[in-house]
Amino acid sequence: MDPAGGLTLLTAGIPGVPGPAELVAVGDLVVRVIVAISYLSVTLFVGAMLVSNAGERTRAVGEEIRQHPVESGGFGVGTVVACVAGYLLVGVTAAGLAELGAPAQVGILVLIPLVVGVIGLVIATALGQLVVGIILLRRFSEDGRPNLWGALIVGTVVVGMAAILPVGNLVGVAVTVLAIGGVTRRLWRANTDRLSTLRDRLLE
Repeated sequence: MDPAGGLTLLTAGIPGVPGPAELVAVGDLVVRVIVAISYLSVTLFVGAMLVSNAGERTRAVGEEIRQHPVESGGFGVGTVVACVAGYLLVGVTAAGLAELGAPAQVGILVLIPLVVGVIGLVIATALGQLVVGIILLRRFSEDGRPNLWGALIVGTVVVGMAAILPVGNLVGVAVTVLAIGGVTRRLWRANTDRLSTLRDRLLE
């Protein structure tokens, strides 16, 4: 006998007792909440490290995203695509070396970028939450420089609440991609300016 069908028979007609569909829906919501709290706890810790050790750089990235959201998003998507393509290339290379008789340790070539990528995503998510808080609290700050600890809490709560919703994962992905784009765009501009300065000096 189907357990769900048996549960339906047992609960049918009993006032105040939820049916299987309601129990499944509640269970799904509970799982979403637990996963969101666990992940946000990790990113909250990483965000605290960013505030403590790279506060001004975090502000700069937040300002970069606020002023150039479309460009930051484009840089973020491009960076993610490049990283995925690079990882696939490393995987194909490792598989080819294994076919040629390379030792099993060649698998580290695949493991290392995977671990680095996961760590990078956690840092980018924490940075994205911080940036969300900075942008939201900016209008309430007299000098446009909100307290980073307050921004961290506000951004974490907002992204965490969004993650519980059915489409909340898209919000988290968008925030992370924007954070990645803000960092890469800022690095691109800095290196471009340095190369331009160096070229001008060499041509003098």
